[in-house]
Amino acid sequence: MEEIDFSEIQQVLTEILGNGMDFQQMVDEGVKGGQIVSWKNMGLLLQKIFLEELLVQKQLWIHILILAVAAAVLLHFADVFHNKSVSQISFCMIYMILFLLLITSFQSCMGIAGEVMDRMRDFMTVLAPSYFLAMTFTSYITSAGIYYEFVLLLISGVRWFMELFVLPCIEIYVLLVLANHLSKEERLTRFTELTKMVVEWSMKAALAAVMGFHLIQGVLSPAADAFRNTAVSQGLEMVPGVGDISSSVTDMVFGSAMLIKNGIGAAALVVLIVICMVPLMKLAVIMTVYYVLAAVLQPVSDERITECLSGMGNGVKLLFQAVFTILVLFFLTIALITALTGL
Repeated sequence: MEEIDFSEIQQVLTEILGNGMDFQQMVDEGVKGGQIVSWKNMGLLLQKIFLEELLVQKQLWIHILILAVAAAVLLHFADVFHNKSVSQISFCMIYMILFLLLITSFQSCMGIAGEVMDRMRDFMTVLAPSYFLAMTFTSYITSAGIYYEFVLLLISGVRWFMELFVLPCIEIYVLLVLANHLSKEERLTRFTELTKMVVEWSMKAALAAVMGFHLIQGVLSPAADAFRNTAVSQGLEMVPGVGDISSSVTDMVFGSAMLIKNGIGAAALVVLIVICMVPLMKLAVIMTVYYVLAAVLQPVSDERITECLSGMGNGVKLLFQAVFTILVLFFLTIALITALTGL
């Protein structure tokens, strides 16, 4: 354990989460089979964050409700105006104010999603050397080399895939939703649906590609390393006089290294969950707020307003799915590598 340096991991954790988590202590608890984190405290923290985020979003609700009611009044009482275009111009002005309000809110959501993705990538970058060094101690040398290269490729691929494709596509989708409902004739509906479909299928394809790699590689490399370990152990047993002792010592060393490697893997899984827990909760609350507002305002407000709010909910949902997909990619990578090389 002393040969593995956790200082960089701890430094990144301190920058991300403060001084509340000690990675070395989490690994020690994992090796001993203890409880790495208090899930009860995590549940209480989620409840607190949920209530706080509701209060933070309260001002946004009020502004949207006022604008939606004002738009409904202008349209439903349009007969008061001798010139019908007056009500339409007034509605467009209100809609543009709502447009700016929603864009500002969505930019905040984009910031939350982008920040948590950067945090996950930073953590995985500093985790990989220590984790795969521990794997080499278990004599899974071939697997360690292959999986280490894959994890580095995954980290850089996620950065490119999300920053240059998925997040811009989600932003384009939201802009199309807002622009599409500016007039009663929806001319961008098909393009909007296409953009959403591309984003969803892209994330599913990324998940399928990573799972496919683990499925294929998990059949080959760990089996080859396990065969070599068995051959070494049996070869030592054939040495006259000290064969049994050497084989027992070798098995004990490999077993201890396996515990350390699994402890690091378990601690890493918990850290990934903790990193994503708060941002995902915030995005979930904002998404729910948009859906609830759309449902509540539908009977009284113009259909364009409610469809706009529903589309914003879908946009935040796509951000939630993007963050959750990255979490699943990293989570499954560590979990499957730990499980496949723990035989």
